[in-house]
Parts: sequence; structure tokens; C-alpha cells
Amino acid sequence: MRWLDLAVIGLYLVAMPVLGLLLSGRQRSAQDYFVGSRELPWWAVCFSVVATET
Repeated sequence: MRWLDLAVIGLYLVAMPVLGLLLSGRQRSAQDYFVGSRELPWWAVCFSVVATET
């Protein structure tokens, strides 16, 4: 592996927890977490299902 590969991996490993901490706390209940308060548009649900199946 070259230094650029290691830098990208390192950046990813730092950015993902930081992003998780910044976006955490928006869910107020289990329903918010699991079904998005039932406010997701149909196309976002379809993309999620297709991505999960893939």
C-alpha cells in the first residue's frame, strides 16, 4: 500500500465516528430510529430496500 491509500483509510476511520457523533441525538424514540418517524419519501425507502437487497 502506498501512503495515499493509508491516508484515505485513516481519513475514513476518523471521519465516520465524527460524522456519527455529529448526527447522533436526532432520534427521540425507537420509532424515530427504526422508521424515521414515518416521514421518509417513498423513493428514499425504495433506494434503501434495493441497496439492502444488493
